[in-house]
Amino acid sequence: MSDSSTPTGSTATIPPSGGASLTELEPEGRGNRTKIVIAVVAVVAVVATALLAWRPWSSGETSKYSAADAPLRVFASVTPHSEILKYVNDELAKGEFSLKVIEETDGVNGNDVVENGDADVSYFQHVPYLESDSADKGYTDLAVGATVHVEPYGIYSDKVTSLNDVPDGGLVLLSNNVSNVARGLYLLQEAGLITLPYKFGDTSPEALKITEADIVSNPKNLEFRQVEPAQIPRSLPDAALGLVNGNVALEAGLKPAEDALLLEKAAGNPYANILTVPTALEDDPRVQKLEAILEGPEVAAFIDKTYPGSVIPVAGGK
Repeated sequence: MSDSSTPTGSTATIPPSGGASLTELEPEGRGNRTKIVIAVVAVVAVVATALLAWRPWSSGETSKYSAADAPLRVFASVTPHSEILKYVNDELAKGEFSLKVIEETDGVNGNDVVENGDADVSYFQHVPYLESDSADKGYTDLAVGATVHVEPYGIYSDKVTSLNDVPDGGLVLLSNNVSNVARGLYLLQEAGLITLPYKFGDTSPEALKITEADIVSNPKNLEFRQVEPAQIPRSLPDAALGLVNGNVALEAGLKPAEDALLLEKAAGNPYANILTVPTALEDDPRVQKLEAILEGPEVAAFIDKTYPGSVIPVAGGK
């Protein structure tokens, strides 16, 4: 807001001593003005340099990330990730650090957000997705900071109540990203509906990138369509089956432990959700404290109580 006594964009002018105009003082007046301009430019240069050096969000080599005494900015999916982080911030941080949670919106990728310096760390993905996304985009500095929980992938349907009743030629909806296509296919294999060349839990690059083209046997001649994950719950009336990630199911009002025809096993699951940390912040005290808390017993108990059977802690001393 500008001061009303000096209109915005106006310049206050002070006349020379004795009321003479600048024209009457030339050439001496012109010389003085030149000196003034040079002095002003020098001052502006010094101020600009100082502002570049002093950035309140910067800290040494991690200049695009927040300073160690500022809130740690965490990009997170809404459910359950941001809810878990709110519990951590309100109940477990104990004033040693604080979190600023940046909730995911449609079409926004947390790895891009961290790489651009708009968040410090992220909590929304599993390792296969991180590796696939990093390889596609050339990211080399994103690492696993904590392994927290599994959101079991599930098979859902509005048309059948048993996997034995899946019709021949039925349409199956899969997520449209590489790692979750594979994840859905492995669950269909566990259900006995298809056969794949690999078993669930195989973490080889080939096993984590399988697609419909890798199906060895499809006795029911199921058809497959890849769609946006959030669209799958809304499209269940139009398909025989939908493969839905745990957080997407929860956000859509589904209860995975009750509504899924089949859920992933937590044991040996390579799709546990992780805190992702840029290598520049691996030694940041805030990050290290958050990692310890997310893998601690309090968070495990909170997950079990808040999302029984629908989100499964993999740490917490278990």
